[in-house]
Amino acid sequence: MKVTLNQRQKVMIVVGLGLILLLLVAKQTVLNATPPGPIAVNVPPPHKVAVRVHHVVRHVARRPAAPKVDPTLPAPLRTALRQHGVVVAVLYAPVPGDGAVVAAAAAGARAAHVGFAALDVRGESVAEAMASKLPSASDPSIVVVRRPGTFAAVFPGVTDASVVAQAAKDAG
Repeated sequence: MKVTLNQRQKVMIVVGLGLILLLLVAKQTVLNATPPGPIAVNVPPPHKVAVRVHHVVRHVARRPAAPKVDPTLPAPLRTALRQHGVVVAVLYAPVPGDGAVVAAAAAGARAAHVGFAALDVRGESVAEAMASKLPSASDPSIVVVRRPGTFAAVFPGVTDASVVAQAAKDAG
């Protein structure tokens, strides 16, 4: 296959090659050029100025320290004691009849304006913690607890909401 080029195409090729050669030479001279040395500049020393310092004191409200709560108590009871100084806790297992005890304990806590915690003794950690603290407690029981974890009153079995409320008020 023979390719023939006209005069204009030949001129374009020669000009293109000339431009490429010119760019390569320019690049080489820029890369070989040495950068200028450091420039010396005289900077006068700073003036000494009297500065008046105004101290701004900001008073940041600190969060009160978290109240001390017995770490061996079950988690729901610890949480309630962090929020309330007195808590009515009910030990129950979800069987027929225990619902009335839970309702009475919750009503007594509401009437006394104290915290409430329902402790399901089917959970191993809850059962172990309460058995170590109250070995004689049975299911169901209502317990009035004062911070940090002192038991103020224990009511085994079904107890009236007004009795629970009075015991919670007396504990507070």
